[in-house]
Amino acid sequence: MASDVFRRIVSPTDFSECAEEAWGLAQRLAQPLRSEIVLVHVFVEPPVYGEMPSVAAAWTAVAEAEAWVVKELERWAGEAKTRGITVRPVMLRGSPSTKIVELAADEHADVVIIGTHGRGGLSRALLGSVADRVIRTAPCPVLTVRRPE
Repeated sequence: MASDVFRRIVSPTDFSECAEEAWGLAQRLAQPLRSEIVLVHVFVEPPVYGEMPSVAAAWTAVAEAEAWVVKELERWAGEAKTRGITVRPVMLRGSPSTKIVELAADEHADVVIIGTHGRGGLSRALLGSVADRVIRTAPCPVLTVRRPE
């Protein structure tokens, strides 16, 4: 019997170890509840400056990176699907926190399960925190997962 608790889980990934921990938890939660997981990576396109040959090379590198992301999302989703978990991989472009929150709203997500690096102090101030922004603006509960030390 499917649960009404977490019908749809959004699981963002940046392919870090923290994201892998969150992905593992999302799968462990989704499997017995028969939840659908929306596995998402938000691709941040770098600004490209310079002369034409270097710009063309940069855009080639961006296209290769995007292809790698799509392939990796499919690999992660495929492994989960072999265990009977419903997974839909999605790649978006833009600001990670904004796109994750928009996706959670559009998908009527019941929870976002996101990895966090647990940075604090100056590191957090300089780099910001995608997880922190998602926590503050998501339309649903957000479960953060840190990689065990």
